[in-house]
Amino acid sequence: MIKENEIISKVLLSIEQYKGSIDLFRTAVLRNEYTPAKKYFSRLFLWKACLITESLNFREWDTTLTLSRVIYHKLRQEKDMVVQWHLLDEDNEFYLPPQKTTKSSRSNQNLKPAPQHLHRIENIADDPLAMPLDGAETHTPSQAELDNDLLMSIIMDVQRLFPGETIFHDNSETAMMYKRQIISVLYVWSKCNSSIGYKQGIHEIIGLMFLNLRKELIPLPTTNTVSADERHIFLLFDEKYLEHDLFTILNRFTVSSGLVLQFYASEAELMSSINVFNIYLMKVDQLIHYNLVTKLRLESQLWIIRYLRLLLLRELGNDLEVPSLLWDKLAAIDTHTGLSPVPDTIMFLVVVLLIHIKSELVLCDFSEALSLLLHYPIAAKIKTNPAFIELVFQDALRLTDYKKNDMKLYEYGRKMNKKYNNNIKVNLGYTPSPNGSASPTVLSRSNSPSPAPSSPTSAKFPPDPKAERMAFEKFRLEARLKKRAQEMMNNKL
Repeated sequence: MIKENEIISKVLLSIEQYKGSIDLFRTAVLRNEYTPAKKYFSRLFLWKACLITESLNFREWDTTLTLSRVIYHKLRQEKDMVVQWHLLDEDNEFYLPPQKTTKSSRSNQNLKPAPQHLHRIENIADDPLAMPLDGAETHTPSQAELDNDLLMSIIMDVQRLFPGETIFHDNSETAMMYKRQIISVLYVWSKCNSSIGYKQGIHEIIGLMFLNLRKELIPLPTTNTVSADERHIFLLFDEKYLEHDLFTILNRFTVSSGLVLQFYASEAELMSSINVFNIYLMKVDQLIHYNLVTKLRLESQLWIIRYLRLLLLRELGNDLEVPSLLWDKLAAIDTHTGLSPVPDTIMFLVVVLLIHIKSELVLCDFSEALSLLLHYPIAAKIKTNPAFIELVFQDALRLTDYKKNDMKLYEYGRKMNKKYNNNIKVNLGYTPSPNGSASPTVLSRSNSPSPAPSSPTSAKFPPDPKAERMAFEKFRLEARLKKRAQEMMNNKL
């Protein structure tokens, strides 16, 4: 009963703190005012309040929760949505005899029927992203073949989900049950979004959601001592509907936010998003853009696809609490006010992360830069500043607000560099060595005063091809910067 009392306390304190307003609550999350540092913090409450109930009025939760859970229950009953465990090879660990195929989904007896006009909320059962499939097959596979391929693809990914999490890999019946739940949700979600289908990476997104929700679930109390208001609150934490709520959260976190449309729908959409990212990067920090794109010719698609599709999950390290802190804020973004800002926020998060490693990044050659981008030093950043994630998100949120104003993006980029890279100086010249050779230096880190100007004798050194090439690169970069600044000034006027 201690845990139940703790849940009641956390929820009521959270509701009281933000005056029962979901808008005030979202704002508090985005401003780092509602974090695990608060004694009344609950991640399950945060995600379900922002993505399912969309209200802090707990007396309304019964209606909204029942509605979303009925939708998933009815989807699972659709003939083409039933997971065909019995069609797997009998030596497959997930194989079930035919009579047990639907048994695992019978946790819905107490669900109330949904009103007829609310069965298709958000058109979940339709194809919400009507994008044509790329390419054409000479052989048209049967639906059974397609369903089996889909199921096997999901199973293969879920089998290797988060190797360090023992709850998925301890060979227990509980671990198997958890994996079946994740597979079932992914299977139904993929069938509902058939124009996109299942894509590798979505299993990690749902895996992190699953871990965070499961931590706070409880069996619904059956004692007579529970008041009506307490029962409304406990409905949010009812372990019986983990699978149902997981489906709704996944759908709203990925589809309603626009993330799937921009990062998963098709290669064309993904490449378009990468081009948008490169434009944002150039507007905020032209030196990083110049170094990666122009000088090193490091194609963005070599590294950024994982950043975007996994929502920075891997880039934020092995401690899953770190990406969870970031996703708390992404979940709190209101996606109902016009075009969802979530995909842009993700791209600006990447821009800010690059600025934090700028001093290392612009000194790298091609292979060093690629390695740094694929192994972001998140542990070192958090060790230096435990509030690093909150700091990065605030900068990304500000940039998202400025996304249509080039001058403000440029100015805020300069402000960030002054704050985080104040010890960096750019030197686009070259320093002659005693033996007459010249070595160009694009960027250096220095806490010491600038060196004195070179003596006139330095002019006696013979011309060096590398130095001439560097001088040309300097001229070209300066021309680009001046042109861009002039364009922004003209637009501002």
